[in-house]
Amino acid sequence: MKKFDVICCLFFIALFLQGSAYAQVNVDNIFCLGNGRLAAYETKADIIQLFGPPYSSPSLLQMKLIDTTIQIKSEREIGTAIWKHTLIKKGKVIGTITDFVDSKLPCLIRKFNLRQPITFSLIFNDKARIIKNTASYRRYNFEDGLLVESPRGIAFYNDYPMPFKQYLQIGAKNNIHITGSVIDHYLKINCEEGESYLYFVGGPRYPNCVLNSESAFSTSYDSLLISTRLYWQKFSSRRIDFAKILPSNLPERDKLLKTIDDVSILIKTQQSLEGGVLAGHNYHLAYIRDEYGVSRCLLKLGYYQEARDILKFYWKIWQRKSVLHNAQGIGVDAFHLAENDEVEITGYLIIQAFDYLAKSKDTAFVKEIFPMLEWAWKSQKKNLVRNMLPFNGDETYVAGGVLPRSALNDGSAEATLLFITGGGKFISFAEKNNIWNKVTIAENKKILKETTEHYRKNFFENGRLITNNPARTIGLKLPQFRYGVCEELGQAPGCEFFGWTQKTQNNRYLCPVCFASRSLPKVVPHKYFLQSVSLMPLYIGSDLFTKDELKIMVDDIVSNYHKTGKFPSRPGGDITVGYDYGLLLYNLTKLNNPAKTEIYEKMMSVLDDTGSWVEYYKDGKPFGTRYRPWESAINLEAAVLFAEKF
Repeated sequence: MKKFDVICCLFFIALFLQGSAYAQVNVDNIFCLGNGRLAAYETKADIIQLFGPPYSSPSLLQMKLIDTTIQIKSEREIGTAIWKHTLIKKGKVIGTITDFVDSKLPCLIRKFNLRQPITFSLIFNDKARIIKNTASYRRYNFEDGLLVESPRGIAFYNDYPMPFKQYLQIGAKNNIHITGSVIDHYLKINCEEGESYLYFVGGPRYPNCVLNSESAFSTSYDSLLISTRLYWQKFSSRRIDFAKILPSNLPERDKLLKTIDDVSILIKTQQSLEGGVLAGHNYHLAYIRDEYGVSRCLLKLGYYQEARDILKFYWKIWQRKSVLHNAQGIGVDAFHLAENDEVEITGYLIIQAFDYLAKSKDTAFVKEIFPMLEWAWKSQKKNLVRNMLPFNGDETYVAGGVLPRSALNDGSAEATLLFITGGGKFISFAEKNNIWNKVTIAENKKILKETTEHYRKNFFENGRLITNNPARTIGLKLPQFRYGVCEELGQAPGCEFFGWTQKTQNNRYLCPVCFASRSLPKVVPHKYFLQSVSLMPLYIGSDLFTKDELKIMVDDIVSNYHKTGKFPSRPGGDITVGYDYGLLLYNLTKLNNPAKTEIYEKMMSVLDDTGSWVEYYKDGKPFGTRYRPWESAINLEAAVLFAEKF
């Protein structure tokens, strides 16, 4: 099963790699600079991705320091997304690089202050066209200029193509010279001693790019830096002042205060102008599941407007399309589909809306988006079989290989719990605000009541919450085709991984290549116990279990951790879903379990140097996508709750 875990965990990362030659999988301490229009992912002084507008765009380039003997110390200016890299060689500081994305223009600016020359490689997407256009901006005292033209059709994720050409202008000023062949898509940026500047200005279209470049190049560097610093300081000042709230004797108090700032910037830099939040450097899309945790954290920090913007993002798409899926394109019309997209994510969407309502009291907005929430409710109802909902195909346990994909159509304890919990709030809102008539209210209350009454029988065994119930599939007629993941998971020659799959005689789903040449055995029904699922009732505010029942489930998880020293999402495994730390801490805090301080300190210990948590931990080490909004948001919310009640 270990091999299976790793293959599944890498699957969606592999999909992104098909769409971009510049994705980074296991590079530590990645961070984002962005203003909702243009974004750059960096690690140390290297740019590993640069893309936008919009945020759903392919990365166009990498810029990497060639001299690997130079040590880099990267620090973010508190309260802002302004980064300063200090370059050290043979124990001596040889210069600094200051990076920021302008607060308004889609423009990344790098200021070099060097005592010794350094050189970067500049590698472009091999489908882009590079045009030398230095003369166009010489009037602004720029010494070198390159126009990057990215043709329509380049994939920004998997095989999802950009519908239009994009443009990026690069401008070098003072002591920077760009050398090499534009034909080879490989150039060098030679940075000499002294003060120099490098600009990357997006469009997305050519007229936008030219106008944005003229605006950036004609404005002084200091003016752009000052206005950007002010923008970020205003953002940070809107946050609840936790320095006045957190107790003075809180363990790692200073570290938590810094992490609050780190994660706030992490989320905001990855939130697009449209409102959707990137799921990380491997995923240039907005995922409904991920943004549920992000929204909760934003509300906890006092960022109600940003939380509202996420819902508004979905609302605008739903108004155009009358449907939402696993993930949505940001600034482009695109859906990333998964199996059973009518469940789980729809449950999260409803709860997210009422979480926002509880904090903001913005009843008018929830009334406005009610048609979308009604669609989400009806979508789930259609999938009820024996009072159970199935798993979404990109559900975290499935995508991470913690739960086998063959169990997708089993009853899902989590998806069904989301349906019940969100449904209660949804129907109550409809009734209170006279949106539905009495007959409709009664019909939906009956469905909710039946599902609720059967929940414990379906999913609660011997004092434990099971993850899946195979009984849902008894007599269930599965569709001949479905869009999603081939169950061979790339292990067979030519396997297409992701796309249309076809049902075999044994009710397994294979891509066209594997269907023609492979066979998989019939699934033997099996019930799984994943500890994350036991942590969900308290987290989403379910009232289906007593405090004593919840305490027993949580005590069991803590006991296993104390025995093994490990925290696997599946007992016996070696992969921890990154937000499991936060879910456990949230539960321990709510139940006032004495292990809460120990788990809090453990969770804080796995933070990386950027102050973020990551997608997965394998044997306790970061694995998968870094600088993650979803895991960082859930864990930070739990840490703040713990601190408030310490």
